[in-house]
Amino acid sequence: MPIIGKVGRRSVKLMSLNISIHLILLIGTLTMIYPFMIMVSSSFKSNVDAKKFSVVPQYFFDDEMLYRKYIEARMNEESNVLIQQYKNRYQGFEFLEFPQKVSNNMFKDWQEFLSENKQLHTAFDYYISEQFGRGVYPRNERIFRNLMKKENGNDLGKFNEKYGTSVLTWDEVRLEEREILNRNFTENNSGFLGRYNELRSTLPTRDRVYASLDGNFIANELNPVYRGKLDEMNKALDTDYASWHNVILSQSMPNDKMKKHWINFVKNILNIQHIRVDGKAKKSYRNFLRDKYDDISLLNSTYKTNYSNFSDVKLLQKIPTFGAILVDWAFFIENVVPAEFLYVKSVEIDYRNWLKEKYSSIEILNRNYQKGFTDFTQVRLTEKIPEYNLKMKADWLEFVRNYSNNSSKGLLMTCQKEFLDYVKKLFPNKHGNLNLFEFNRQYGTEHEIELNVYPIKIIPEDPEYREDWLQFVQTEVSGKFLTIEAEAESINWQNFLKNRYGSIENLNSEYGLIFKDFTGIDLDQRIIDLQIFRKDQSSIFWEFTKRNYIMVLDVMLYNGRAIVNTLIYCLLAIVTALIVNPLAAYAMSRFKLKASYKIILILMLTMAFPPMVMGIPNFLLLKKFNMLNTFFALILPAAADGYFIFLLKGFFDSLPQELFESATIDGAGEVNIFWKIAMSLSKPIMAVIALGAFNAAYRNFMFAFIVCQDQDMWTMMVHIYQLMQRSCAGVGFAALVIAAIPTFVVFVFFQNIIIKGIVVPTEK
Repeated sequence: MPIIGKVGRRSVKLMSLNISIHLILLIGTLTMIYPFMIMVSSSFKSNVDAKKFSVVPQYFFDDEMLYRKYIEARMNEESNVLIQQYKNRYQGFEFLEFPQKVSNNMFKDWQEFLSENKQLHTAFDYYISEQFGRGVYPRNERIFRNLMKKENGNDLGKFNEKYGTSVLTWDEVRLEEREILNRNFTENNSGFLGRYNELRSTLPTRDRVYASLDGNFIANELNPVYRGKLDEMNKALDTDYASWHNVILSQSMPNDKMKKHWINFVKNILNIQHIRVDGKAKKSYRNFLRDKYDDISLLNSTYKTNYSNFSDVKLLQKIPTFGAILVDWAFFIENVVPAEFLYVKSVEIDYRNWLKEKYSSIEILNRNYQKGFTDFTQVRLTEKIPEYNLKMKADWLEFVRNYSNNSSKGLLMTCQKEFLDYVKKLFPNKHGNLNLFEFNRQYGTEHEIELNVYPIKIIPEDPEYREDWLQFVQTEVSGKFLTIEAEAESINWQNFLKNRYGSIENLNSEYGLIFKDFTGIDLDQRIIDLQIFRKDQSSIFWEFTKRNYIMVLDVMLYNGRAIVNTLIYCLLAIVTALIVNPLAAYAMSRFKLKASYKIILILMLTMAFPPMVMGIPNFLLLKKFNMLNTFFALILPAAADGYFIFLLKGFFDSLPQELFESATIDGAGEVNIFWKIAMSLSKPIMAVIALGAFNAAYRNFMFAFIVCQDQDMWTMMVHIYQLMQRSCAGVGFAALVIAAIPTFVVFVFFQNIIIKGIVVPTEK
């Protein structure tokens, strides 16, 4: 029956009340739905977009965010690899952006080069993308694990026996390849690692991230010395690099000031597999072995060779991955052979040599790859200073300070410290601090404390403040705190560059945007990765959409018996609740015990205590009866529920006593009366009790974890908790979404029963 009748609906006050009630209910609904939608949205995210709170994941509609997620997965979530591959351009995945210019011809050449030389490259030349992740199962990790399951019939014991391992769960079958270019990395073919190496060699080129020796040289040799500051390195080494992309690791020892860094990197840092020795060092190698082993027979027994004398020993062309030969070879390179006899072998160098054979001149290659700008209109003026290219940075700073319109200049508020230092010189007090009174009087401001003194973002109107502000912008403030209205000043910027360089070719050369020779070709990994992303964007999108959920289901289905345990637990909890509680309530209702009131009171008092208060006594009792890690431990403590008994007793009391008396006269026993009359008439209440028992059992976590610590007895809630401890946030949210599905389905399909359970006791 409606709360407000037809007559009342015509009243303005009641109509307003009705609308207000519905609005409040709607707002309440939204406050419940919004957090749930945030949780669903977060279940699709990874580390790079986890902090972006939105109802719809950003990568659903933003290609650049999807690109960031892909590069994060491609680099196996290793920011160190990102820094090396992209040569200091980005310090984290969240800063990635699309390259401005992309050459399709460059990518075609790269693909052609790989197809012709794929077999020449080994495990020391490339990482496998999407092979490792923190708290998530990337695509290639899943491929390898599923292969192991298939080959071993999904039998973990068989896998352990076959490969001599002792893993307890399938999710332990994973690998992490790190720093493959560094000296301490060696190829391991023992156990299932050998099977993995077989698989990685068959994966397509899309799944290979060819390691950059140039980037590794920058990251591990130059960055520590010069703190990642290219201008400091240029000054120290008398070089003139415009950006880190112009820094190339020479194949052989250079003769300039870079020589000391090259020697240290090759002799002490770079993996031995990437170093070769010139034939001129053959005599030095033989003498080294003769001094160490003295007798050729000792060398043969150690190396498992059959040399007749030391003059038969040759320089290594194929470097072993383990053993005495590798140890001696590494020592020879590090301590014996002169650096001028060493040279570097890498995919980048092979690629440069391949390009040199394909193209007759470097000018043709530059045109084919569309290197550099074609005219000054393409040189975009940025709002903030471009940090990556030193030449463009210097031009930007000079233009903004001296050639742009004053009205277009701007300051970031983060320059407060520099501004305070500047105005302290203009308005000092006797202690050398800022004379705030003079500052306010001169500039017409009303600052009460020095901490509140910030520079105005744009040029001020006060003439004196304006003059000092411009002086600060043009001579004092650091460039990183300056801004410019890029769109308004674009024409002036282009004219400034034309006057400075005369031709676009001179600008390209000065900015290091074109190749000057084949030995200086930079392999731009960004273009390769972007082209792969564009080619497979659809599959990449679906991979990130399903990845977190795949991990949750994999853990639930293959690690332990979480789903089966939860199903059995819920069924037993429902059956127990439907037997124990009705029997207790029926006994008190039917036989009118004198202590019924006290019993009910005691049962209701149990509701006054949090469930975990009883956790320790229950645990001790179950331990004493040796019931831990069994379903008895889960079921017995909650078999009788005070509220359910109270509810059922009230319902049984309301049933007509004539029914029971008629059944007794007809000769029915108490069992028949209980099952055929009391229980038959109690179906709505029984349904509510069944739903309550299901809900309590399904969501039970803490007590289930305490009394069933054996992993084979873990329920879904315990598994989800353990999963969230070692997984990323997105996987944790995906687990919660999956866990919410059963209760959501129960509510949707059994809402009528739930309503009856609320209404029927009230009516009775």
